[in-house]
Amino acid sequence: MALTPEDVKDLHYSIHRMNSVAAVFRMRADNAMNDKFSTLADLIDLYVSLCQRSVGQGRDFVKDGLAITEEERVEANTLFERVFEGSPPAAPAAPAAAPAGKEHK
Repeated sequence: MALTPEDVKDLHYSIHRMNSVAAVFRMRADNAMNDKFSTLADLIDLYVSLCQRSVGQGRDFVKDGLAITEEERVEANTLFERVFEGSPPAAPAAPAAAPAGKEHK
């Protein structure tokens, strides 16, 4: 079903509000001293840009969700992983050397 002018107006308003929230989030996130938290701002920016494109294509992103390309899916997954996954574990340390001293018989 095609979007009505009222639908388009509402969706544009929603995007405008999301952009406002995203701008404040980015400003605050960059001061959080946590790169993973700041990466959430990149994920939000990607989402908002996909919403804008959706409306431009005559789609309701709220009701219909978003149609994304494989490249965008990879980008979203990469951002998600940067936020939620920890650093790879360090290699196990070598066992400590036995202390020098008397030998037991």
